[in-house]
Amino acid sequence: MTAQAVEGRRSRTRQALLVAAEQLFAEQPVDAVAIDDIVRAAKVAKGTFYNHFDDRDGLVREIMVAIRLRIEALVTAANAGVEDPARRVVRGVCAYVRYALDEPRSVRILLRVQPARTALTSRLNSGVLDDLAAGLSQGRFNLATTESGMLLIMGVSQVAMARALEDAAVALPITQQLCGLLLKGLGVPADEAERTAAQAADDLIRRSA
Repeated sequence: MTAQAVEGRRSRTRQALLVAAEQLFAEQPVDAVAIDDIVRAAKVAKGTFYNHFDDRDGLVREIMVAIRLRIEALVTAANAGVEDPARRVVRGVCAYVRYALDEPRSVRILLRVQPARTALTSRLNSGVLDDLAAGLSQGRFNLATTESGMLLIMGVSQVAMARALEDAAVALPITQQLCGLLLKGLGVPADEAERTAAQAADDLIRRSA
């Protein structure tokens, strides 16, 4: 077998393990899924698993990194050319919900596995913190601390994604309402908050539905 063929086989096996694990993690808690379950679903020998991952946690980390990178790319695209921090914040939330509608299995895993990344130093929170800092410096937001704003945004994003998974039909109105409340909580005037939220939801959820 040529080196290229060996590498191709290895890549297919790794992908089979990832796909099997994603399906299992989307259906039940990670702690309830054994490596035996994963290799059985992937139709590979148990020893093969350890040729690709040190343990189950290593597999989980790889899956989570891939999911987060896809979401980050979606948020970046949604906010391309958008400078207003208020618009950026709610467009980011709407991008999360759009991802939940398009990739429900991945978001089920995210909500099951992802612990709350509340540390201000977490790389995953850097974009949110930048938008909050910009909003404060421009007088767009009125917050006691950036941490409180970050936790508010994170909470709204997670709840909106979870609700979209429960019932896709209500994703648009619920996300619009939550984004309006979010902006008002950040200090944006009520009328503007409602308009900005409605536009973001229309752009990223209705248009892409």
